[in-house]
Amino acid sequence: MFVLETKDLTYTYGAGTPFQKNAVSHVSIGINHGEFLGIIGHTGSGKSTLIQTLNGLLRPTSGTVLLSGKNIWAEPKRIRSVRFQVGMVFQYPEHQLFEETVLKDICFGPGNMGLDQKQSEERARRAAHFVGLPDELLGKSPFELSGGQKRRAAIAGVIAMEPEVLILDEPTAGLDPQGRDMLLTQISDYRKKKGNTVILVSHSMEDIARCADRVLVMNEGKAVMLDSTKKVFARGRELESMGLRVPQITSIMLALKEKGYPVQPALTVDEAIEKLRPLLKKGKVHRGT
Repeated sequence: MFVLETKDLTYTYGAGTPFQKNAVSHVSIGINHGEFLGIIGHTGSGKSTLIQTLNGLLRPTSGTVLLSGKNIWAEPKRIRSVRFQVGMVFQYPEHQLFEETVLKDICFGPGNMGLDQKQSEERARRAAHFVGLPDELLGKSPFELSGGQKRRAAIAGVIAMEPEVLILDEPTAGLDPQGRDMLLTQISDYRKKKGNTVILVSHSMEDIARCADRVLVMNEGKAVMLDSTKKVFARGRELESMGLRVPQITSIMLALKEKGYPVQPALTVDEAIEKLRPLLKKGKVHRGT
């Protein structure tokens, strides 16, 4: 059984008006327990609309969303509980910080779930640890933190609810390379330690290549690919036809393959070096290629 599944899911903006548009059209996908799924697609491809249907922020125009096999809209009055199980971190989540201290801000979600102060603080401290926020920052105002620290505090606020599925929409947007690498490492470590499902929406193909087990490609509201990260990026020319670019190192390896060199796609520089090293030794790929 999938942790999340959509069946013939469609969401239409402006239904019944001259401006009607299907943002998501007949999408049927299954997301596995404990996997790290990347979602990519050009602007307007339906990524954001899709993830908002997954935790009940948007109700499908038609089709269903299943959480652990159950239709999340079977009891509309209980949809709020779904959002505790499928946590959503929006782009620039630090803009939603508002409490007096970082600790209180992280406690807000658990408190909304009905946990008492002690339970909420225990969860908040665990979540802060997962995202790399030291204890000495928890008593500070969120507005005293650096940009990267604010981002981690906001993500900790969702993690503190201990959702079964964590969805992140462009979590590294606006961060410098060091901050981006640190945040991605922490998210990956969180997934490995908790065994939870993580869904990452990103325009950065390098981020997706680094973290995701599988990749979902959205194009014009449709799910056009869903496969292992390596298999998806091996279809680089198809992705480019949709306005997407594969990771630079993957593009180089694909170009070598198209020139007749016996190489396989690679997602990272280290992986490419390992694949090229034996060929360099045999003289099948020349250093000046």
